[in-house]
Amino acid sequence: MLEQVNPGNDGVMNSYRRTPKLSVEAAITRLGPVARQSELLSLGINTRQLRTAVQDGRVMRVARGHYGLPGVSEWDIYLARHQARRTCLSKVRELGLWLLEEPREMHVAAAHGRPIPGCAVHRLAGEPTLLEVLRQCVACGSDLEALVILESAVVKNKCTIDQLRTEFSRRSDKRARGIIEKIDPQSMAITETVGRSRLRDAGLNVQGQAYVRDAGHLDLLVDGVLGIEGDGKEYHDTESGWAEDLRKDTMYVLRGMWRLRIPAAVVLYQPEVMLRWVRQALAMIRSAPRSG
Repeated sequence: MLEQVNPGNDGVMNSYRRTPKLSVEAAITRLGPVARQSELLSLGINTRQLRTAVQDGRVMRVARGHYGLPGVSEWDIYLARHQARRTCLSKVRELGLWLLEEPREMHVAAAHGRPIPGCAVHRLAGEPTLLEVLRQCVACGSDLEALVILESAVVKNKCTIDQLRTEFSRRSDKRARGIIEKIDPQSMAITETVGRSRLRDAGLNVQGQAYVRDAGHLDLLVDGVLGIEGDGKEYHDTESGWAEDLRKDTMYVLRGMWRLRIPAAVVLYQPEVMLRWVRQALAMIRSAPRSG
């Protein structure tokens, strides 16, 4: 495959260099987990390469005009045979975004729009764009689920708040705009987003990523007096994470900061427990004798 390089003063490319050609496997991985033949052809893969890859066992023909790598899931084969692909809440993890809970049924995009057993079908041709997926998630998810997904898209630099405001500017998008106004671009984890939202819904004042001198940033600061840290395995169950937690614990005590460490599972899925602990801690703080 040749690529033009070194444009002259007139902007015309005046020399060429050979660029590496995608293998069938690499092309499917880019498009995957199942790729349509038309999409593979658009990436420079030809039918002879596809036929050879299938014969060699490097690629599977999972449905008419659809190819996948060995080990492709039964679900993705099922969707290919129904001319559908994942979208909406079922596309979120693939995009690297936060997801509070897996949907009860697979959400899929299909140009034909016909019912598919076991699936929620969105009538949509082609691969859904990020903003199309986000719009679907707002339509199908709860306010909290939508906030988690939209906020993670901003935090992970997939899009900006301004782009979201532009996308959801229709008269019918009032609910979505309300969700967008709750986004905190400084959120560091799904536990912060969910905890902040639930505590605010309970009528509490909540600040995200509040800084405490010598200790660092708290996940959440409630009513200006109680720190909340949502402990998840991804960071806190490492040697370096544990050492940092011990250091911060010491500094919070020295700075006189009340703080709760709440397991991520409680923050995410047991809101009544989290709220009870927070209210109990706030009551203790109010009743504690003040120094000086």
